[in-house]
Parts: sequence; structure tokens; C-alpha cells
Amino acid sequence: MDPVEMTALEKFVRPILGKLRPLLEQSYGYWYGDDCGDKCLRIAYIPRGIESGDRKAIIWFFRNNVDGYYVWPTSLRLLVTCGTNDPNQFVLDSVYYEGISHRTAEEVLDIYITTRQQEIRKYPFPPGGATHGSPEARDKKEPQGSPKRPPMQVEPDGRRFQVDGQHVKYMDWEFNFRLRTVNGLQLMDVRFRGERIAYEVSMSDVAVLYSGDAPEGILIQYVDAGFSLGALHFPVVKGYDCPDNAVYFNNTFFDSVSGDAKTHEDALCLFEHNTALPVRRHHSMNFFPLQPDLEDPYYYRFSMAGTVLVLRGIATVWNYDYVFDYVFHPNGVIETKVSSTGYIQAFTTRDDSKYGFYIDRDFGITGNLHHHLFNFKIDFDIGGQRNLFETWDLKLDETQRNELIRGRNVAMKQRYMERNLRRTEREALIDYNFNEPKYYVMYNERTNNSNGYPRGYRIYSPNFSKKLFPDGWYFENGVSWARHQLVVTRYKDDEDTSATLWTQGDPYRPVRKFSNFYEDNQAIVNEDLVVWACIGLHHIPVAEDVPVTTTPGKQLSVILAPLNFFDEDPSMTSRDAVVHRYRDEN
Repeated sequence: MDPVEMTALEKFVRPILGKLRPLLEQSYGYWYGDDCGDKCLRIAYIPRGIESGDRKAIIWFFRNNVDGYYVWPTSLRLLVTCGTNDPNQFVLDSVYYEGISHRTAEEVLDIYITTRQQEIRKYPFPPGGATHGSPEARDKKEPQGSPKRPPMQVEPDGRRFQVDGQHVKYMDWEFNFRLRTVNGLQLMDVRFRGERIAYEVSMSDVAVLYSGDAPEGILIQYVDAGFSLGALHFPVVKGYDCPDNAVYFNNTFFDSVSGDAKTHEDALCLFEHNTALPVRRHHSMNFFPLQPDLEDPYYYRFSMAGTVLVLRGIATVWNYDYVFDYVFHPNGVIETKVSSTGYIQAFTTRDDSKYGFYIDRDFGITGNLHHHLFNFKIDFDIGGQRNLFETWDLKLDETQRNELIRGRNVAMKQRYMERNLRRTEREALIDYNFNEPKYYVMYNERTNNSNGYPRGYRIYSPNFSKKLFPDGWYFENGVSWARHQLVVTRYKDDEDTSATLWTQGDPYRPVRKFSNFYEDNQAIVNEDLVVWACIGLHHIPVAEDVPVTTTPGKQLSVILAPLNFFDEDPSMTSRDAVVHRYRDEN
């Protein structure tokens, strides 16, 4: 829905809201018109009908001039058919007030104002000062924490990475990056020690699927690329969103509203970060002290400081904020991360709901359950463009070794690894099953490490997430990339992303249906392969999600880890490590 259509909708709903003013003033203390001042209702639009070709919108109203208006909805909605850009041809389908649907504004006024068949529910006016949507610190008798400032990171010898435009070099890493207007942050030509690991690692799409008993709860299924994820990377808060030692980059893109280039300054940051977790360490000692001559306190101990390079962008999609990180570890691991914060999407209900909990019972405001889903693209080029994908399936076998069981009728069970080459795109559709653990491996059979094993990378995530909606149902075609947790396809120029600008408007018959990427079931042995990884989390908002939901517990990642790619841990060449030998020290 573009500004032209939103302007037309505002022109259409203005006289309807004018008729409803007596009800709105009594019920909320807010109304809509030229004289509403600081008591104007804020209008939000939810596009889309319930089948392909529908041009319908739910117009939703929020209290205005209050912090976090996203969590201050009213119980009024209008359902409008808007098949053209001419508001004279728009049709009001229904007026939804206090959980009841009415055909016209006149019908609502007759029930609540003229004949008083129903009593108007009168809500209190939002209080002055901090509300449940305000970000300021609460006034407590004992402020939390110390008055001292938090710790800071320093670079005692200056930065250890170099930037040339959008090209970055850091230790053994080298890559290019950009913000793609529709999808967001992309890495291109990712190399370690000069050797390409991936042609592209990028954000592809984001979806948020809601639930509820009101029309907007049922219809709100956001596909965020439709709002241009890349363009929604706004200036970060220096020293808070990113550390003081960060380098910042602007976000310049074509603005379809103005028709000109637009720039958000300091929208990306790049920084080196001490994770405070060692990359590797050990304390070597005589664990079984039976030989007196081996009873030194220890033989040696070593550790390597955990330092990483982080490229960060934060997209704000109306109420939610997504912190996207690409993390480069010294041992050849790349981590793609996303952390959710920002305001929850609030709804209204008259009674306790199975879809969520009250965040403010006096105002009938709830936070409804929803499902965040994220789709990442990884275009591997391991040793070139001819790669293979296989799973290493962990299974159980039995053995009856006489020297162990001495004739007893006992079957000893143990795990073993079974390599399973996936030969076609359909064979490479991965539905994560907790009862069938696997490694997911991309490799090149034409290049081996010193032990003779094909060099590869493992794809891993602790955050694979399953959507509950059946395939092909309702809007699900628009997010068919969420049907499987991993999909491997042969590279095609016209399958560069799973997202489009238009899926949000028509997910029923999407312009680009991701499942078509693998419907032709092409062979994927020794081909240029792309991995599509889907991760997510189910979120049931609770009191602690007010005023905003916090990132701890809501951090998701896809990890790309070397697997027989090197002859040993590549961080063994790092100067960030230390070794202590007892006899050398003493």
C-alpha cells in the first residue's frame, strides 16, 4: 500500500469518523477531524483481503501523542474495499467496534447513541508521565544498578580491520557488503585466506504470523520484504546500538515516494568485539597422579581470547526492531544472527483470550502470540562452484564383543555415522527432526585436506523453527520458504532471492513462489548450490515484554563452520593466543 492509496483511504474514512465522533469521544476521549488536536486518533492500514485479487484494507486506530502508540490500540476498525485509487468508489464493508461487526456507521450510532441498546464502554484516558509504552526509566525509590558507567572496549593499538568503500579485510577474512533495498544486508565474495567460501551470504525475507479473535489478528501476516527491509535501516544510536569503537556506513537507496535517492546516515556499523569467551583453551595436567615424577601442578595451559568482527544493521519494521549481525570468527566460522526487540503488536479484547495475555487490563489491551520467521541465503563456492550436499545421519548399531560382555546376552549399542548424499533438490528438503540428528554438509569432492577428506562446511542452527500452518493454505504460499528448515537448490540467475515487494499485497498467488525453486527437482551433484535456511521463534508476549521486548532469549543464528576444510584449527596461527608451560615459568 503506497502513499497515494493511503491518502485516498484517509479521504474516504474521514467522513465516517466524523459521524462516529460522539461515540469515539465518549468511549476513548479521542476522535478524528480538523479540531482533534492532541486527541487525534492515529490511523494504521492493514492491506490485503482473504483471497487473490482482493483489494481490501483494515483501517485500525490507535491513541495518539502517547509513547509507544503501537501498544495503545482502540477497539475500532473499519473494513474497506478499495479496488481503485478513486475514494469515491471505495465501499465500507463493516464497522468493527468492541468485538462486534456492524454494516454501517449509522447502525453503530443507533445502537450506542440514539437508542442506547448497548452501553458505551468508557476507557480511561492514558495517564500523564510514563505509561506502559514509555521508554524512560521508571521512578523507583532505589534505582537499578550502579551510578558508575558500564565497561567499554578499547583498541590499544588501533583498528585491526581495513575498509575500502564496501570492501573489508580483517585478519584472514575478506568480504564485500551492501544493503539491498528490498531484502537488507548482504555479504558478497566471502573469503578466508584468499580462498572463497561463499559467493553470497544474505538476509532474504522475514515474516511475522499473528493470531487473534479480531479481524486484524486473523489477517495480520506480515511479509516484511514488502516494506523494503533494506530501506528500513535507520541511523543507529552510537555507543549503545554499536560500541564506541565502531565504523559507520550510510544507507542510500531509491525512495519510491519522492522519486529521489534518500540517505539514512550511520545506518550500519562495523566493529571488532571481545566476546569474553575463549576461542579455545586447556589446562593440561596429570589427571591420574600415580607417578611421582609427573606430579607438577600442571604441564601447560593455553588460551586464546575470543575476538570477532561484527557487521551490524538494525531494521525497524513499524513496531519491531531486528538487529542483524554477521559475525566473523578467527577459526573460519561465519555466524549470521538476528535478535528481536522493539514493541510488540498489541490488540484489544473484551475478555481473557486464548491468543495472548493482557498488558493493560483497564484498557483491554493484549499482546497476541505470533511467530517470527527468517530466511537466509547462503551461496557456497567451496573450492569452486561444483559442490555437493549430504547429511551425516547419526544412527544406532549393536555389537556383541566377547571381550567386553564375556558371554553375557547383552547387546551393546553405540552411535555411528552414515553419509547420505542428496542427489536432487527434493532429496535436499530438510525438515528438522529432533529424533534423527544429522550434520548438514556442503563440500567439494575434488579438493581434499591433508588427511584425504573432502573440504567442506557445516550448516548448523539451534533455532530451526517449524510453521504450523498447512502447505498451500490461505496466505502460506507467500511464505513457502518456511515449509522446510533447509532447502538446497541449483543456482539460477532468476532465483536470487525468496522475496519480492508484492508478496505482502498478494500472498495467495505470489509473484515469486519459493517452492517453485525446487519443484523442477534438478540434480544437485557437482553443481553451483545455494542453501536457504529458515529459523524462527514462537513468541507469546508476557508482562516482561512491556514496554518493549528484549533481546536476551530472542537471539537466533545460522552457523557456517569449516568441516575438514583445513588441516587443523586455522586460529593456531593467531597472535591472540598465549601458552604457559609450568617448567618454563619456574
